[in-house]
Amino acid sequence: MEETEFDGEVLSMLVDMMPGGASKMEALQEYIKEADKAGDDHYSLLFRYQYACEATFRDDPPKAIPVAAEFGPIFERNPHALPDDGGTEAYLMITQMGIDPIVFLPQIPMKQWEDMMEKFYALVKRFNIGLRTYWWQMAQFWQYVDKEKAFEYFKKFWKTGRDGLSDCRACERSYAVMMSLMIGDREAADEYVKPLKAGRTAFCEDAPRLYMCAYLEDALDRGDLKAAVPYANQLSAKMKQNKNGLSHIGAVMRCFAYTNPDKAINKLEQGLKWAIKMWDQKKVYDFYKGSWVVMHEFAKKQETVKLNLSEDFKLYNEEGIYNCEQLEQWFYNNAKTIGQSFDKRNGSDYFEKNLALGIVKG
Repeated sequence: MEETEFDGEVLSMLVDMMPGGASKMEALQEYIKEADKAGDDHYSLLFRYQYACEATFRDDPPKAIPVAAEFGPIFERNPHALPDDGGTEAYLMITQMGIDPIVFLPQIPMKQWEDMMEKFYALVKRFNIGLRTYWWQMAQFWQYVDKEKAFEYFKKFWKTGRDGLSDCRACERSYAVMMSLMIGDREAADEYVKPLKAGRTAFCEDAPRLYMCAYLEDALDRGDLKAAVPYANQLSAKMKQNKNGLSHIGAVMRCFAYTNPDKAINKLEQGLKWAIKMWDQKKVYDFYKGSWVVMHEFAKKQETVKLNLSEDFKLYNEEGIYNCEQLEQWFYNNAKTIGQSFDKRNGSDYFEKNLALGIVKG
């Protein structure tokens, strides 16, 4: 049988017509292999970049790491394979998409992250683009290690000019809200969020979820359910209906455990099937923490609960009747184990303290 000739243009058109998510990523994996076999550097780079974007924004961000690592050598060998006006930005963008998930993979040593950040900084200096993004990467990692150091990096980020690698303005304001709440400065957070709430800043799809979740978690950690409920309701209505939204599902469940238990259970059933196979351990931690709180509240009132859970779940049973205390302990133990692995890697006690705030003590 005669081998079909590679046609990157046709495959690219097919990719553009596909709905985002897992099926698109599966197709891109195959197209990457075909482009590599054909020796077509343009499509080898383009399909890797598209795969990384799908993983980062619609699926499981750590899946971007392998293609990001492969992108660099191809680009360095043939820097003009992509259009000159977009190739450099794509190179730096996919590099940071490969670094970003390291924050959420406790099995990767800090030294490896530091080495990757050094290489990213070298690219920033070489191409004179992405310094603002570099400072945000630093702030994002250090928030789980040293809050004061993280905030110093945030201030450098905020003072550095925007460029083609910068996130949208609304997302960046959401970062400012997150960092202000991190250090307990709610007044500053309220100032940063004003143009977002007033609709004066154009939103990407992620921005409102970012600041809503930050306010929601801050209220829950302070034991202020009254302040938390509006944000939980808003976030629930706007959250992504895929595995990329697991952290937000976990935060909403923490609130709904006290205010809307039926919805909390519904979200537990919805999210567990994604959490079981997720690479991003921070998202899994957030989901398990929320699930623990839900089952903690149910265990106060009843012995068992009927749930429609995935067969991949370790405690799965065909009847769908689960002991509340057993589920409570399972979710707590797994959240604790993940948190301990983060704290060990980071040399901090962030997750130990964070888990201790899980039960809302209003």
